[in-house]
Amino acid sequence: MKYALFLGCVIPAKLLNYEISTRNVFKELGVELEYMNDFICCGFPFESISEETWLRMAAYNLAIASRYNLDIVSMCNGCVNSLIHAKKVLEEDSKKKEEINNFLKENFNIELSNIPNVKHVIHVLYNDIGKEKIREKVKNELKDFRFAVHVGCHIVRPSTYMNFDNPIEPEKLDELVEILGAESVRYTTKYLCCGNYARGINDKVSIELLKRKMEELKNIGVDGLITICPACYLQYEMGQLEIRMKEKISYDIPVIHYTQILGLALGISPKELGFDLNKIKPKKILEKFK
Repeated sequence: MKYALFLGCVIPAKLLNYEISTRNVFKELGVELEYMNDFICCGFPFESISEETWLRMAAYNLAIASRYNLDIVSMCNGCVNSLIHAKKVLEEDSKKKEEINNFLKENFNIELSNIPNVKHVIHVLYNDIGKEKIREKVKNELKDFRFAVHVGCHIVRPSTYMNFDNPIEPEKLDELVEILGAESVRYTTKYLCCGNYARGINDKVSIELLKRKMEELKNIGVDGLITICPACYLQYEMGQLEIRMKEKISYDIPVIHYTQILGLALGISPKELGFDLNKIKPKKILEKFK
């Protein structure tokens, strides 16, 4: 099982713990990741500004993977959403595909012939590897831990092309937590947007969404908040630090990438999962696995 690894922009710059844990988990599960030097931004930030620019950027990345006959895997909800959307547009609109191919040939001497599949890490774990195989690989059950999960918006919506989980009440990440022996708690703010994309537009709304979730999680008591999205992770981790500094309110809810707890269950050390880079340390977890 081999994929072209699409890191995107945010992960190499800010979330090395996500990359480190994913690489080591996939190695343990027999998945090979091919790093592509030629990948560029997925185009996601430009989609609402210039459809042409977005589609050209996304198609360029699809063409790079197509050259090596590899499907793409990414850890970023936004990147996966952008590339899957572009794949849908190009497959359904032959005229646009022809225009894009002409652009790619003239400027980069590449062509988009067979459009590769695009998958999130969660797609590979749930669909390609499967829960049963993961469960068989578990060496350390996490039965003493209670986690809250947050899937994020862009991995399930729009369901017309994301088509992975229930777009209103997704549950597959809960299942992937529970096969490790941990409890995935149900809570009322579970499906709220993290508020990251309101930053810079309405910071008050962004912070209020964050505080609503943190207050509930502190009240019910969890060992960590599990995410699969870089934007959500940064909102919940850095947002907590911001509130602590500005408002003197401390929630101290560790934010953890799913691949990090999966790695612990597979017997990988915390150091090899990038836990030293987590800014809010999951002390109870690290104490058990030190």
